[in-house]
Amino acid sequence: MSLSTLRRCTLEVAVVMALAAPAAAGQAEATLSAINGARAQAGCPALVLNPQLNAAARSHARAMAEQDFFGHAGRDGSRLGSRIKRQGYSYRSAAENIAAGQSSVTQVVRGWLQSAGHRRNILNCGMRETGIAVVYEADDRPLRGSRYPLRYYWVQVFAAP
Repeated sequence: MSLSTLRRCTLEVAVVMALAAPAAAGQAEATLSAINGARAQAGCPALVLNPQLNAAARSHARAMAEQDFFGHAGRDGSRLGSRIKRQGYSYRSAAENIAAGQSSVTQVVRGWLQSAGHRRNILNCGMRETGIAVVYEADDRPLRGSRYPLRYYWVQVFAAP
């Protein structure tokens, strides 16, 4: 086993252990804990929750759930930058991870860490603040081309003020 494979396995085990029992009300905190665990393994500083970034993440997660779409661009034409600015947040750089269908913090963080682009956002040591939201839509409809509803919509916003 190569050193990079060993490090990746160690990181994934640390994330799974940090997520063993996420509470429904504490999903943002549990997600942040897991993300910060991964960042610590990579030598990055911990992210800090920011209320404006939380609001931007929550508005996009809610829009995806209520408007039956999944994507970085909103149905209103909004993009990450405009959603952050709408909350009054000034940033130097920003990134966004989205996910849908995962019912637990463990599933969503594991999926993000296994995706090159999402992992790059998580391990970008230049990012300092974050906003995290998950919206559950009980009566969600399947998206076009899907057989099953996603129900859970996750958004994590990363920024450097």
